[in-house]
Amino acid sequence: MTEYAVLVPIVEAENGEALLMEVRSEKVKQPGEICFPGGRIEEGEKPTDTAVREACEELGICPDVITIGGEPELQVMGDGRRVWAVRARVDINDLSDITLSEDEVSEAFLLPVNWLRNNPARGYDLSRTSDEELPEKLLEYLSHYSGFRSTGETDYWEYEGRGIWGLTARIIRRFSF
Repeated sequence: MTEYAVLVPIVEAENGEALLMEVRSEKVKQPGEICFPGGRIEEGEKPTDTAVREACEELGICPDVITIGGEPELQVMGDGRRVWAVRARVDINDLSDITLSEDEVSEAFLLPVNWLRNNPARGYDLSRTSDEELPEKLLEYLSHYSGFRSTGETDYWEYEGRGIWGLTARIIRRFSF
């Protein structure tokens, strides 16, 4: 089974720690979704190597600004895919220090850790929750996942009109920001 790795980039922002998040480009699967930089682990790579490589490709940052913070944590998706989450500090002064790969990323933004602490995620059992009970943004995302809707549970945050759900929300919750 193919394995993947994502970088969970923590930056020191003006108002405290924040997560550096991506919005997926219209040119890739799941367009418009919020995620961490990441991708497929190539032969001979360790999860940490993949996470750093992908962050550099997608955000146009230099590997020298990334400091890994601990061992990768394994997340297993409902379909069995394995995704390694790699926590790291990223030393950037502001978002103007990054150059997005337009083929993969439409924008980047900072998600304040204090905001996450003060706004608990809402949990949804997608097999039992009617469309009327789900946030509009989450319904939009679910339209890209035919099988997930009937079996999945998810945490969900909505920050400045951006919905954060699925694996990304699970990683955020698991790291207990």
